[in-house]
Amino acid sequence: MYPYNERPFKQLFSFINTFIMHKKITPYILLLLPILSCASSNADPVAQEVTSEDLEVKNGQSMLWKVEGADIQTAYFFGTMHMINEEYYRFSENLSKRIEKSDAIIMEVGGMPNPLKTFQLMSLDTGTVHSYFSREQLIELLAFMDQELGITPQEFDQTYGAMKPFFLLQTITSNYFESTAKSYDLTVMSIAGENKIPLIGLETIEQQLGFFDEVPTDKMAEMILESIRDYEKEGENTLRLMELYSKEKVDKLIPLLNKQSPEFMEFADLFLYNRNRAWVPKLEEEMKDKSCFVAVGAGHLFGENGLIDLFEKKGYTLTAISSE
Repeated sequence: MYPYNERPFKQLFSFINTFIMHKKITPYILLLLPILSCASSNADPVAQEVTSEDLEVKNGQSMLWKVEGADIQTAYFFGTMHMINEEYYRFSENLSKRIEKSDAIIMEVGGMPNPLKTFQLMSLDTGTVHSYFSREQLIELLAFMDQELGITPQEFDQTYGAMKPFFLLQTITSNYFESTAKSYDLTVMSIAGENKIPLIGLETIEQQLGFFDEVPTDKMAEMILESIRDYEKEGENTLRLMELYSKEKVDKLIPLLNKQSPEFMEFADLFLYNRNRAWVPKLEEEMKDKSCFVAVGAGHLFGENGLIDLFEKKGYTLTAISSE
């Protein structure tokens, strides 16, 4: 057993608030890396009035989409970035009003998970995190943690020794963000709470953390080592990602994610496509008699087998609209 150290508990609460609900493996999984397949252009969005409230974005460059169909109430899909520096954060009054007018808000997880239960799910049943790495890999990892993050080998063992390895990834990637970073997901949840709007989860925290358990040990170690070897480059690309998201440049954002995170694409079915398919019937059921606002990671919306594509294939009409 490792001696008690309050540090992992402090990190856990930060993890829950800004990270854990949306499964980041690298900074790019802030949007969950779909392959772009929707029509797009490099031009700035051109708005045209559709209703008194909704302005269509003709080139599809928007994180907000209206969903219409004969058997459902009108709904909205909103692609979030789960963590973003304050200077790139945009949350318009009109977006807030759309949420406030909803009968239900649907997110990946319905509310904040229990911290103690989450900590248990993140803890190893047996052994230590050292077993995930070869001797050479562990030396490289400990040197990085010490030199770049100021976490000594002793502190590493106390904080991460009994934790599953993806907890390491949160620590590494969280350093790309300023202390004042915002979360679209928490904003949506706050609006739901303030207006007493039911919050519905598509998955449980147990399901989400369980996805990581399906990644082979050697692959998980590879992901962590790649994240430290490309630490500076990933930091730069994360800033670029935030900028593109804030400007809703879907045509540039999604290809960047796909190109920069090939290690994720090996598990795209596990973390992305299978989940999207499982969500469709759940969403349809909720949308039958409720006007729903659906807020999930932007990577779940776009590309082949993204939610937009899956709903269009089922005959629904999806329209990109201005989030302003």
